[in-house]
Amino acid sequence: MSRMFNKTIGKTFVLACLMLLAQTSLVWAAEDITGQWEMTMDFGGRDSFAMLTISKNADGGLAGKWGSDDLSDVKFQDGKLTFVRTIKFGDQEFTMDYTGTLKDGKITGTMSSDQGEFATNGARFKPKSPALGTWDISFNIGDRDITGQLAVSEKPDGTLEGKWISERGNTVVSNVKFKDGKLTFNRKSTFGDNTWESEFEGTIAGNNLTGVFKNQQGEMPAKGTRVGAALVGKWDLTTVSEFGTRQGMMRINGDMTGRYEFFGGEIPMKNLKLEGDQVTFALEMGWGDQTFTLNFKGTLDGKNLKGQMTSDRGTSEITGKKAEEASAVVGTWEFTRETQQGTRTSTLKIKPDMTGTYTMRDNEVDVKDLKVDGNNVSFKIELSFNDRQFTMEFKGNVDGKTLKGEFITERGAREAVGKKID
Repeated sequence: MSRMFNKTIGKTFVLACLMLLAQTSLVWAAEDITGQWEMTMDFGGRDSFAMLTISKNADGGLAGKWGSDDLSDVKFQDGKLTFVRTIKFGDQEFTMDYTGTLKDGKITGTMSSDQGEFATNGARFKPKSPALGTWDISFNIGDRDITGQLAVSEKPDGTLEGKWISERGNTVVSNVKFKDGKLTFNRKSTFGDNTWESEFEGTIAGNNLTGVFKNQQGEMPAKGTRVGAALVGKWDLTTVSEFGTRQGMMRINGDMTGRYEFFGGEIPMKNLKLEGDQVTFALEMGWGDQTFTLNFKGTLDGKNLKGQMTSDRGTSEITGKKAEEASAVVGTWEFTRETQQGTRTSTLKIKPDMTGTYTMRDNEVDVKDLKVDGNNVSFKIELSFNDRQFTMEFKGNVDGKTLKGEFITERGAREAVGKKID
């Protein structure tokens, strides 16, 4: 009896340990390091930023980029992230080691070299809403052509607000919302003693807005284009100065804000303007109490940019080419896998406006949270099966006509390989 009791206790203890290990594994699995991270550093008493991108190689190992530069020896184990960053300055080259901890969706760590160390922390990168920015909008009322500008901005609490800019009348925009690619708002215009109210509903596809104004008199189709659209996106840059040639990038948001990469750090751009084909902006840099400004002036020619960056310390020649980040994933992808019930096929369709659908077992659902950075792709889908709903997340990368990664659910992850069929 005693042996049986002890044996039962022993089995219970082992089972409890296994359950604890399983729960621990799920915790670590939930803390996924792959993806984009916005890193913040205190550099000489000033905030500096950088984009850290971690991806998984075909062999299961990790690769990383700090801005536009490749990282080496990228490792993540038991919540600890380490990598080596190499910086080139003219003919000189030196390395920095990073050690950080991922917990609750945030990275806390330090970047160190033989010159010392400084805090370098990060959080998941959150893209700005595609609705932000200024839109040139046109529509017709009877035989009159109406034009104006809608400026959409974000409040500190994350909600949107709008402002209508026009030389005619007084217009108030309210209840601005953007969800699942659709922009809606209310518009109240006053012309003399007359007041005209309408509701707008439209779809944003890249830098284009298409929709209708609705009121009691009917519907009025409207079209809009983003102001500064030709400049919005990621630009690969080449800088030639007395220190030699270096590669970098800048990223311009839809609301005409942006960041400029400078030796691996990203500096907020100020007074960014596109007037005709002329591009101008300024960068404010410094160390402690010392501050200096760099001014850029250049010419935009399609997807090419050429200009000069000047300061009291000299002039650099800069050329840029617009990067095509999202085009590789656009199309139809077919996933197949072998099961005990035979071969199962699912289809992913991604449109040029970066919306999409996922079809499995004749059940088509919308793709959510689609993110593309270079060749890295991630998205989420919500599925229903036997009256039960669950979320499945995909993380992977595009290599030509192959989309390889993992589908992740609460039960774990399984490898997935998709072939481009259209």
